[in-house]
Amino acid sequence: MPARTHVTMRSRSSGLSIIEVLVGVAIGLIGIVAVFQAIAVWSKHTATTSSGSDAQVAGTLALFNIERDIKQAGHGFGRATTPVMGCSVASTDTSPARVFNFPLSPVTITVGAGGTPDTIAALYGDSSFYVEEGDFTDATASTKKLRRRGGFKPGDVVVVAVNPGASAATAACQLIQITDDTDPDGYTVGHTTAPYTSFYAASSPAAVSRFNSAVAPGALSGTMYNLGPDPRLNVWSIQNNRALVRADTIFNTPPMQIGENVINLKAEYGVDNDGNGTISTAEWQNTPPADWRQVLAIRVAVLVRSRQFEPGDPSAASGVFAVTRSASNPYYFGGGVNRTFRMTNVDGTPDTYSDTDANPNNWRYYRYRVYERVIPLRNMLWGNWG
Repeated sequence: MPARTHVTMRSRSSGLSIIEVLVGVAIGLIGIVAVFQAIAVWSKHTATTSSGSDAQVAGTLALFNIERDIKQAGHGFGRATTPVMGCSVASTDTSPARVFNFPLSPVTITVGAGGTPDTIAALYGDSSFYVEEGDFTDATASTKKLRRRGGFKPGDVVVVAVNPGASAATAACQLIQITDDTDPDGYTVGHTTAPYTSFYAASSPAAVSRFNSAVAPGALSGTMYNLGPDPRLNVWSIQNNRALVRADTIFNTPPMQIGENVINLKAEYGVDNDGNGTISTAEWQNTPPADWRQVLAIRVAVLVRSRQFEPGDPSAASGVFAVTRSASNPYYFGGGVNRTFRMTNVDGTPDTYSDTDANPNNWRYYRYRVYERVIPLRNMLWGNWG
């Protein structure tokens, strides 16, 4: 009997029963499911956080670059008188051959129709000389006789304004490029179409002016505004409903992407109509100002969309629920009348979904951030108005 008992004990301790194996497998599977569920939740939160960070970077870079342009706006013509400021500048380019016009305004806001993104154009020069404007008393088709020509050098791009009237923006304006300042009289500068040597690249081969034509401004006297050798008329816009781009009108550069997933852009002029030195809520407008002397600042808002599609909470009563509901439509400049962003499908087509349609083309299943900035027009505030 003792020997039988010993054999029985050894047989019982030689392995696991099928029930014990199944219990172990079940516990392991539960653990694996828990780990994978935790990883899935962690991955979702990480993706949301990462896409939110990308949106923050895009919005910050977008506003930084727009603000830098607007802060420089007006450099070279900030002292232009009211009849000159806002005049249409007739321009001729030879590379490529084209004719174009632009307003002599530090900032031009073009309102998007039906809530579509606005465009912002910022105009500024880069002359390093103190002299930014000069009156001329005699002119030909290719020369201007200035009272002082010290600040005007070959290579400078200049706006010529003649025949100003009594009201705003009535002057006739034209874009030219200085090509010569060697006239022995010490006053005359030339703007011919012949090759010339730029003051800013004296060791380079002779260049050909891009902006001179055979047609002279129609007056023998007027004012010249020096924009320097490399002025900018940067136009900011939204391209393909998904990116902020910048293009220069004067030198005809193609659009360059500045901010990804920036889907809307809005801007307004701050016009001090009552002359108290501040801009009240009612003094912000998106229409061009009647008098640039009253414009103190520009405010800009950009709408940025995260890149992460989030199908919402599957435990909701509807089965799915948008992370940005229709009632939470993003707004700008405090909201109110005409200050709510128009939302479209992700591909830019008209909105065709609801809060419960978990479709990657539905704008409601993405997160949004709005970035705003009030930017003073420094060159205009410092200008001495005539």
